[in-house]
Amino acid sequence: MPGSLYFLRKGVADVPIGQGWEVPGSEIPWSDHHWFRVSPRGALVVVCLSEAPLWYSGHYVSGRMAPCVGDGCELCAEGVGGQVRYVFAAAEVSTKRVGLLEVSRSNGLLIRSWVSRRGKFKGMVLEFSKHSHSKNSRTQVLYIDEDLPPWYLALEVPDVKRALLMTWKKGGFKLPKGMVE
Repeated sequence: MPGSLYFLRKGVADVPIGQGWEVPGSEIPWSDHHWFRVSPRGALVVVCLSEAPLWYSGHYVSGRMAPCVGDGCELCAEGVGGQVRYVFAAAEVSTKRVGLLEVSRSNGLLIRSWVSRRGKFKGMVLEFSKHSHSKNSRTQVLYIDEDLPPWYLALEVPDVKRALLMTWKKGGFKLPKGMVE
């Protein structure tokens, strides 16, 4: 089914990072990036800074996401299942700290439904929390329908693609085909 998020097809990694919510068949330097983590101790409320998320196909290995490198991927050959992940820039509402947030496919689909009703992703306020106090519990997301905080308009938006590539490189992961920093 073209344009569907429900299927991972061979060749998805040929275009490993795309913009928007679909999965297909900046000049701002950003080296000191912060990755937000959702804690079981409390909610994380963010305002979205990206126009749209980036997505990639990866594998969950040793507590981390590794990018799928496409044809010849050792993790695919080992039978490690693939996952679609969405990454976007956001600012924590309580601290105004700018960082990056990665969400699962299921949360991405939920956010996409809110975006389709709201009309745009940038400026959306979302609350992320854990289902239980276990750090491995599912992450829940809620849309907070409120006026945008005016301070978010002045924030510099990090280069999400560059930060993602730098994170993979730092983690010692092979970069997907055709990807260079």
